[in-house]
Amino acid sequence: MMKRIAALAAPLMLLSACSTTSTISVLESKYQTDQPACQVTFFKKAKPDREFETLAQIESHVQRNVFFGGDAKLEDQAYAELKTKTCNLGGNAVIINDYVESRAAEFSHVHVWATTVKLL
Repeated sequence: MMKRIAALAAPLMLLSACSTTSTISVLESKYQTDQPACQVTFFKKAKPDREFETLAQIESHVQRNVFFGGDAKLEDQAYAELKTKTCNLGGNAVIINDYVESRAAEFSHVHVWATTVKLL
């Protein structure tokens, strides 16, 4: 009986090891999306010093089980998620409005609020 429970529990633990959720509020969508070789610049402490057009507001939450998926970090998993979303919207930069990195039990979290923009 214990072997059967362990066999059922193992896949569930792996499935719950990592998750990412995002909410996107698109404001402008007139640019070509998902360009090949899309390059994204991140502005964490300042806004761009040149003109830009705001495309969307993104709220993203990344969760990792530290035993199975490692730590969730802004510059790693959150930036990767934001880059994908930005490229899909035709943007080329992200302004980090705010973020929180936290840990609860075996889970690490990054919650980030960002603005996707097109540098002109």
